Amino acid sequence: MAQTLLQRSYFEIGGGILRYGGSIPDVDTKAAASFGIHYELTDKIHLQLVYTASEAGGGDSALVNNDNMGNDTRSAGYYFRSNINELTLTGSYDFFNLNDGYRFTPYVLGGAGIYNFKPYQVVEYENAKGALRKENRAMKQVEPFNNWQLNIPVGLGIKWGLSANTQLKLEGKYRILFNPYIDNYIADGNNDHYYSISLGFIFRLSKIAGGYGRPAGRAGRKNCNCPPVY
Repeated sequence: MAQTLLQRSYFEIGGGILRYGGSIPDVDTKAAASFGIHYELTDKIHLQLVYTASEAGGGDSALVNNDNMGNDTRSAGYYFRSNINELTLTGSYDFFNLNDGYRFTPYVLGGAGIYNFKPYQVVEYENAKGALRKENRAMKQVEPFNNWQLNIPVGLGIKWGLSANTQLKLEGKYRILFNPYIDNYIADGNNDHYYSISLGFIFRLSKIAGGYGRPAGRAGRKNCNCPPVY
């Protein structure tokens, strides 16, 4: 049983980009890193527990920092950053079975998550020598809110079977949020959101010679009397 459990368990590591959407019009693209564990309930249904670290950011030169919960008047425009640390539990469905000879499969996912965020102000100013400098400053909350919030991640992607024990995946994931506080600014009453695109590697914790029944990927089509499957 222990061997079967490890054979159905995977470790994932990945990286990509994250963008926020909300009240601030000029949005920055930020780097994101993630790692997690997968469990293969069946050949096509998986559970994933994934931690993601990134940052949201943006600005609006039409807003004045001091009038919009910023605490420094040296920067005329309103610029923010918000650290994001997220833990999600999702289920996914593979359309094709990588353990049965397929080289790749599209998949869909959905679940629930918890994340922590902390908005802070980016202050731009010129020093005594006329050089542009930036400082990160704490901001007052636009209204009282909890820095820990729940979200709903949904997404889709594609996985390639590199071997029976290693996969490569390209994934897009959108987070439905229940608050407008990522940017610490409330304009239209709509909740904020953020989404990511990532590329990752998935490694089986206990190596096997093949898949459950037939080797994955190209190996699954060797010495096979059936036509290739793409």
